[in-house]
Amino acid sequence: MEDQWSVPGAQPPPEVTPRRRHGRDMLLVLTGVVLVLLIWFAVVNLQRVRIHFWLTTTAAPLIVVIVISGVLGAAVSGLWSRRRRRRSGGADSGGADRP
Repeated sequence: MEDQWSVPGAQPPPEVTPRRRHGRDMLLVLTGVVLVLLIWFAVVNLQRVRIHFWLTTTAAPLIVVIVISGVLGAAVSGLWSRRRRRRSGGADSGGADRP
């Protein structure tokens, strides 16, 4: 009978060291804990809140307001840091061409 690894192009499976397995297990546990905390946070923030815009008022669940505010804040922060990087001429120029 022919060995399964003697087939041309076939590779033996990579060795999984105990350290790598431990790190992967810890990452899986951490991901699970974060997921449970996020679900809990969403469930406890389901009450409706009134939102006052300039011309109108509406109501939405608090978790929706929190998520939209976080996304908008991250977008503004990303755009701001991108603008600053462009003005400074990038990380490697040391800001020599700054006005």
